[in-house]
Amino acid sequence: MLTFRPRSLDSIPVSFAGVTPDAMVAKTTSQIERVLLWQGNRQLPLAELFDISGDPSDEVWQLEGDFSSVHHLAAGMKRGELQLAGSAGRHAGESMTGGKLVIQGDAGDYLGAEMRGGRIEVTGSAGDHAGAALVGSKVGMRGGEILIGGSAGTHAAAGMRRGWVTIVGDCGPWAGYRMRAGSLFVFGHCGPRPGAGMRRGTIALLGPAPTLLPTFAYACQLCPQVIHLMLRELAAQGVEQATGQSGDMALHNGDLLEGGRGELFLAQPVR
Repeated sequence: MLTFRPRSLDSIPVSFAGVTPDAMVAKTTSQIERVLLWQGNRQLPLAELFDISGDPSDEVWQLEGDFSSVHHLAAGMKRGELQLAGSAGRHAGESMTGGKLVIQGDAGDYLGAEMRGGRIEVTGSAGDHAGAALVGSKVGMRGGEILIGGSAGTHAAAGMRRGWVTIVGDCGPWAGYRMRAGSLFVFGHCGPRPGAGMRRGTIALLGPAPTLLPTFAYACQLCPQVIHLMLRELAAQGVEQATGQSGDMALHNGDLLEGGRGELFLAQPVR
């Protein structure tokens, strides 16, 4: 295992882009120490910013400390595992295609933005645009899984085409905005306008139901087998909130302005 500890970080942002277990597996520890990182508008050797020890050959990294000013952790990672015992900055796990990112703390905005595979686990909360599209892009997450143990901000899973995002805590407004496919589960309070502009996909709101847009139409009350199976999977992963769910939900179809093929399931009555 390769271990990183902050040496001289401050409020000036650091980009960790391109520094992933799979990209560095053929390098020695001394070679990794000489990799250049951007801190603000200057490039510095990685060893000036972090203390590094261990062996990179097993493609498992342990990051210890406050990395909240370090952005693009595990961005573009194809395989391997990156474990952070602390908080991360923006764009963690962006465009991942494989591997696993574990953050034992909070994550910034654009967590897992446009990821295509792999798994991200956050024990704390995440910022805005988790699993969403980047600025100027129409398509967000295209595969993989994101599990957020705390809350998330606005536009979670916006533009999602494939994948699964689970938010155990509360979620901000515009959740699932312009979804094309994929699944979004929210166990806490969800902000207004969930599913706005969605064409397809599944949103399951398992906490108190928000006021829905008038472009969503009630369809029926049912206990969908797929939701039941996904709740069992979350319970097996240690999500306690999933164990007490019956799976009996009210289905609303929408957004009717976009064809009405999206599925929005509510575990509690609409307010």
